[in-house]
Amino acid sequence: MIDAAELLDVRLSADGKCLRLRLRDRKGQTVALSLPAGCLNSLLRAIPEQSFSGTIHPLDSWNLERPDAGQDLVLTLRTPEGQAVCFALKPWQIDGMATIAAYGRAGQAPGPKLH
Repeated sequence: MIDAAELLDVRLSADGKCLRLRLRDRKGQTVALSLPAGCLNSLLRAIPEQSFSGTIHPLDSWNLERPDAGQDLVLTLRTPEGQAVCFALKPWQIDGMATIAAYGRAGQAPGPKLH
């Protein structure tokens, strides 16, 4: 088992399929670890949710695409620091977000009209 004391470096592999981590273990040795990039969301879900409360990150850019002619959409949000998070969404979820952005929530004054 690797008992990491410090994260030294995180990089994405050239093909984008693996996260490469360099760690320092409790004995002071440098250890390299490669994980499939797809497991990042699982790692983040393992962290208790309250550790994220109150943290609001500025949005620098976003991208919405439909990969492989499927029904789901992929929304990518990026911070000015270059951090990115991707979400798989259904079209009705995007519709709901657009409605709230345009008209606000129930009980609020409506926003500007869309033409």
